[in-house]
Amino acid sequence: MSDDARVIWKKGGDPMPGKAQHVVDAARGELLLKTLQLPEGVENTLRYNADKDAQSVNDYVSRILVERLI
Repeated sequence: MSDDARVIWKKGGDPMPGKAQHVVDAARGELLLKTLQLPEGVENTLRYNADKDAQSVNDYVSRILVERLI
């Protein structure tokens, strides 16, 4: 690994920069979708609807589940 790697954010430091937070949220969403083992069409629909509502995939799926349980 290169010693030239720049640290963008460390846990416990200042708040995570917006650009880094966006990448982290996107990765979490993809992990959630893969964990649920949904058909590809459903995954794409969830991504599209979350993006359309300006939400992360996690927030969008969470909202659906809460509404369904209520």
